Amino acid sequence: RMTEPPLPELDPPAPPSTTAQPNITKNPAPDSTSLNNSLERLRSLQQQQKPPTAKPNPKAGGAPSAGGNPKGDITATLSQQQMGAIGERVRECWTKDPGALDLEKMSAYMTVQVDASGTVRRAGPAEEEQSRMSDPRFRAFVERAQRALLSTQCATLPLPKDKLGAPQTLTFRFRP
Repeated sequence: RMTEPPLPELDPPAPPSTTAQPNITKNPAPDSTSLNNSLERLRSLQQQQKPPTAKPNPKAGGAPSAGGNPKGDITATLSQQQMGAIGERVRECWTKDPGALDLEKMSAYMTVQVDASGTVRRAGPAEEEQSRMSDPRFRAFVERAQRALLSTQCATLPLPKDKLGAPQTLTFRFRP
């Protein structure tokens, strides 16, 4: 009869660590197929129903305003007729989104930089609108306004001759 070799003795399992912490993922992988991860992601997306209403703090300090605009904004020097002509030019290139809710109620302040010939070189939302850019409907509205301002057909604004010859900045309210 054969005798079996003795089995090697195994070390006892290590006691659980008292300093270990669970590694919980707060933001599950977007391509996860787990039902729990999908539900958790959906809950986190539904928490915020409307855009934030906080405004950025104004810049502190500086000398009191002695007139003029530190940004070189010429909007206040334009007449109503001149502003109307600029609005008509840009309106030619504006495309409405037929599916946008409350489109007729929307408006945005846009800051536009033009070159010496009066052609728009940069366009974007004014500083006071930055907090609203997280709203997808407002972002789409602003992007359509930017496309209208930068389109080749409408980018040359009808500025008065005395405003040409140097780069200028305008800030105006854009609404359909």
